[in-house]
Amino acid sequence: MSKRKEEKWGPHSHCIVCGAAIPEGKRFCSKECEEKYYESERKYKRAQTMMFMTLVGIVVLFMVFYLIAVP
Repeated sequence: MSKRKEEKWGPHSHCIVCGAAIPEGKRFCSKECEEKYYESERKYKRAQTMMFMTLVGIVVLFMVFYLIAVP
């Protein structure tokens, strides 16, 4: 960061949800943004788990059909 900008704004970071300027070292600007972040993380993990379970189910079905078809 340029020295001129650092003097103007001071050390800061940005909220990882909305991008608002916040004091350095913090991740969220409000409880609302924190809740949104953790809710989206929870949904992402659930979606990943469902995709994995679907893949496992498909593999199991192919194995069952293969075992039935092979005499």
